[in-house]
Amino acid sequence: MGPLRRWVARQFTTRVIVLMPVAIAINIVLGATVQEALKLPIYLDSIGTILVGVLAGPLAGALTGILSNLIWGYLLPAPIGASTAGPFAITAGVIGLLAGVWGQLGLFRPRRSGAISVVGAVVAVVLVGALAVYTYARAYASPEAFNNNVSGNSAITIDQSKVFFLVVMLVYVVLVAWAIFLRRNVGAVYAIGAGLVTGIVAAIVSAPIAAVVYGGVTGSGTDALVAAFRAGGDGLYQATLKQGLLSDPMDKMITSFVVFFIIGSLSRRFIARFPNGERALGDEAEAGAPAASES
Repeated sequence: MGPLRRWVARQFTTRVIVLMPVAIAINIVLGATVQEALKLPIYLDSIGTILVGVLAGPLAGALTGILSNLIWGYLLPAPIGASTAGPFAITAGVIGLLAGVWGQLGLFRPRRSGAISVVGAVVAVVLVGALAVYTYARAYASPEAFNNNVSGNSAITIDQSKVFFLVVMLVYVVLVAWAIFLRRNVGAVYAIGAGLVTGIVAAIVSAPIAAVVYGGVTGSGTDALVAAFRAGGDGLYQATLKQGLLSDPMDKMITSFVVFFIIGSLSRRFIARFPNGERALGDEAEAGAPAASES
């Protein structure tokens, strides 16, 4: 077996193949809840994709993302199925591919606390906070426009969407503070940084799909942002790109931290059995011991 075939085969071990359907289910359930039911201006539909990518590699991550969107868009009935999800399988594949690269670079492993890293963590939290505030102001600026562009005849109101969006932001800040200041684990900074880059790339890939295929209207909470930018005078592509550059980086920073948190909460022995497991763990001294439990 040649080097390329070994590299491919290494990413699709039995353990990875078992994890992939679970990851796909997580993507679809969370994505449908956040985008279709709660109508939030973020996605949270790539936690499973990034988890597989980090633990297994770029190809496994990409395949998980692609299958998630194809199944979600073309195989599942409403209310779980979302007909607009299918074409974004391209974006989902890119997200999984990048997650695999970040996993191989060890960006999701725990690290000891240090002054520079703590400053980086504060900057990351402030950045997400600034994006959240700006997104909130844009998405919920006009209840009438929000209902016209997002809710339709849905029972989900703008007030409910506001509350859940604020809850997500609050939980994110609390968990990051807990990881960094109580567990003294600043590996979250690297994971959040990886999420920022992933989000920017995802926005660039998604914008033409949203503009050309759907005219900027996908039926999710992000439609309110597109409508707000269009009302401000932007063209369709400009509006979808601006929406993506708000929603995607914030979403992927949150998602990447959640994946970092999940990996740190699982057994070291379990994580180590995945292709990139050792890169995701670090050593116990570096992790400050509490980041991942031994079983």
